[in-house]
Amino acid sequence: MANLTLYPATLQWAVEESDADPAALSQRRGLGQLPDWLESKEPVSVSFNKVEQLSRALHVPFGALVRSVVPQRRLEPLVQYRTVGNTSVQPSKNLQDTIDQMRFRQEWARDELLESGLDANPLVGSVRDAEQDDALADALRSTLGLDGRSAWEGGNSSDRFRQLKERASDAGIMIMLNSQVGSTRYRKLDLQEFRGFVLIDDMAPLVFINRNDSFDGMIFTLIHEVGHVLLGTQELFDGIGGQGDRKATERAINRAVVKAVIDDERFRRLWQEKLDAGKEPADAAESIAGDFHLSALAMGIQAHQFGLVDEDTLKELRARMERQLQKKTAHRQEQKTHGNGNRTNASRVDTGFVRLVNAAMDGGRLAPTEGFDLVGVRSSQSYQGLIREKKLI
Repeated sequence: MANLTLYPATLQWAVEESDADPAALSQRRGLGQLPDWLESKEPVSVSFNKVEQLSRALHVPFGALVRSVVPQRRLEPLVQYRTVGNTSVQPSKNLQDTIDQMRFRQEWARDELLESGLDANPLVGSVRDAEQDDALADALRSTLGLDGRSAWEGGNSSDRFRQLKERASDAGIMIMLNSQVGSTRYRKLDLQEFRGFVLIDDMAPLVFINRNDSFDGMIFTLIHEVGHVLLGTQELFDGIGGQGDRKATERAINRAVVKAVIDDERFRRLWQEKLDAGKEPADAAESIAGDFHLSALAMGIQAHQFGLVDEDTLKELRARMERQLQKKTAHRQEQKTHGNGNRTNASRVDTGFVRLVNAAMDGGRLAPTEGFDLVGVRSSQSYQGLIREKKLI
């Protein structure tokens, strides 16, 4: 197989991006010349297999390694003006890299869909005003099949989340999730930093969900982010209610999510039962959250809309949520990873996206290595396991 040309400046960028130790990497079979490549004054000729191995070792896309110009990280609008209180907050590298990976997938999917002659997704921007939360709630119910009580009866929270994920995917919204950056186990995503985000595109809208959350939390995040798709607005979701100038919009979307899911009459009855049993409002919210498979804060939002609680109760519920996120993050860090690798890979990637990649590979428009990189696997065996889990073969 022909050699490829690598450029030292691009290699240096890749090593810095991955925060890798070149000396340690050079101990791996096939990468012994890495220090020489990095110090070379001229482009170097490297075999395809070694470039592929280097891509895996650095967790940098194969295509980025062979560029003659150092890739420049774009000024990411999702995090450009992010603040906590009045203080500007810099995004973590894990978040930045996750957004970059999702944009790479989205841009590829957009090109593929355009090449196929498909029209734009009519859901994107179909609701004009977030403040019209009744209209947004109706659109969420229609998009995600939440009309009628039967949509929420039976099953546990994990079943409900998977069902919603499939419905969103069937509507042309790519749903991705992960607990880490790509396949790098030591780069865990921080649930306190973000619970999800949405990247708007009229052809390939994409929602990413932080898998370190509970299923109830992910249900709320998924519906919330689909709300942004319907509004045609991008957003990084921290789950606490929005920041700065976005706060009013975020709270309006949260209200619409709650309206889309919760049966008003049943909510009022359960709420009154808890108060009659002597529970304080914040405790009542936590007590009935499991009945609706949403967070206690969502219950508080609904009660606030009915005039049953004040802003102080919502502040208390937000504070409790923050403490729960901190505990969950600490617990996740102590856990060891187990389970079925093919099932895990399949859970991270949208089914419609995998179908697009598979069709492009079958049609000869996409090289296997590029296809594996797009869906987050490293070998043909893992890829076959992925598409079996997706029931594409």
